[in-house]
Amino acid sequence: MLDVGAGSGRDAAWFADQDYEVVAVEPAEALRQRAQEAHPSPRIQWIDDQLPALDSVHDLDYQFDVILLNGVWMHVPPSERKRPFRKLTELLKPGGHLIITLRSELPGDDRTAYETSKAELRDLSRSFALKFLDDAQSDDRLDRDLRWTSVVFRVPDDGTGALPLIRHILINDDTSATYKPALLRSVLRVADSAKGAVLNETRDHVEIPLGLVALYWLRMYRWLILDRGYHQMPPGNGPPAFDDKHFQFLRRLSASDFRLGRRFTGAEAQHLIETFRAIRDTIREGPAHFITYPGTQDQVFEYGSGHIRSSNAITLDLNFLKAVGTLRVPRHVWDALTRHASWIEPSILSRWVELLENYDGTAPPGAYRDALSWPNVEHSTREVRTLAAQLQESGGPLYCVWSGKRLNDGYDIDHCFSFKHWPNNHLWNLLPAASGINTKKSDRLPSAKQLEAAAERIQGWWHRAYQQTDYETRFYEEANAALPLSLDDTSSLEDLLTGLRRQQVRLRTDQQIAEWSTA
Repeated sequence: MLDVGAGSGRDAAWFADQDYEVVAVEPAEALRQRAQEAHPSPRIQWIDDQLPALDSVHDLDYQFDVILLNGVWMHVPPSERKRPFRKLTELLKPGGHLIITLRSELPGDDRTAYETSKAELRDLSRSFALKFLDDAQSDDRLDRDLRWTSVVFRVPDDGTGALPLIRHILINDDTSATYKPALLRSVLRVADSAKGAVLNETRDHVEIPLGLVALYWLRMYRWLILDRGYHQMPPGNGPPAFDDKHFQFLRRLSASDFRLGRRFTGAEAQHLIETFRAIRDTIREGPAHFITYPGTQDQVFEYGSGHIRSSNAITLDLNFLKAVGTLRVPRHVWDALTRHASWIEPSILSRWVELLENYDGTAPPGAYRDALSWPNVEHSTREVRTLAAQLQESGGPLYCVWSGKRLNDGYDIDHCFSFKHWPNNHLWNLLPAASGINTKKSDRLPSAKQLEAAAERIQGWWHRAYQQTDYETRFYEEANAALPLSLDDTSSLEDLLTGLRRQQVRLRTDQQIAEWSTA
């Protein structure tokens, strides 16, 4: 829920009490501070922002069920109202509600205000395909001689055409390889789990590193081709374009080697660079070129040039992945992949399995889908478990992040955000917890209140385990890519906690995961 012009925080607090996650926007620092002190709910996230820009809200990349402007619209000049109205509609989820309350009389103080009307709002709503639901009048809560009118609109449905387009690409579009589902799935994975890697966003497009798409492509095909030997092309067509001696060299590396922050030297680096070049060219000349809008030759995905330097040493970081090139994804497609990943991905897999059955046909029932599981071997917590044991052996205490109790032998290393709901095995997401408490947590999502209570202990674990160690670069690279926050190598752990909180909100609102707390 978004409360624009939250003022004293009364409305924000009410929605928080109704179990909403609330973003409360208030530009007046003193008023915002008083409201935070009066309503210290962990469900309320306070933002310094204002109409018409709402830049900070937009940077959150949230979608809202409800947006409320209570007595705020009159402060926006009439000539500037179309732009913020458009921004508000873009922030709404499909089926979301926009509520604007209008005051019958302008305030008589020094605040700048302008006339408002229901008719103006109705006209704006038609321009941006919002459905008018109702308007209701009410008396002033402070018993002043004025009345308020609440005008309610709703986004009737998605209406973007993204889902039919995705279905067209998967089902109706001609294909001569498994490249199209591979590209869609790679882009979906970036949208679902690597929003921090986005390079640029506009109203029409989202630009991402082509190298990150290629990395996901490599991880999928390495398993399918090098480990399972499944044919990805029709019989008689030979191997995929990127399946050359450089790609074949990579069979000596494990799947877990292809992760952010991993450094390669010598022959490994040289073969990996050539493989990235080949995958980049395959994507550009194959699916990115041939995936077009129905009935046209207009490409859905636009690619930008890049330059990969030959070298005897590389690190799989965002700088390298950017150098591979860029991929521009239409905004409506990106939003659909972000919001509906949990049921779009099974559709992609079903199409891929169908193609494998036609192209390969050698596997027993269920084997193709099993081979397409994501990620293939990344659920293990052994690496961090070993690290925790080493810290204990060095004499340092280890604490359960959820309870604060000291841990001895009976503890788990497990995911803060359940792997079942969000397959992320990054270092920052793996935390020490008492076995009994971790069993009770299970696959549930730590509540906002629970994260606040554990924040200092989580930060302490991150500091002891990763800062000023060989893991530090990888730790920040993974967090930078996955968490909804722009980070760099000098980011503080407090910044990471902010990203953790925002990801909790996303998972709760997008997937409706049941919450958990120790209380």
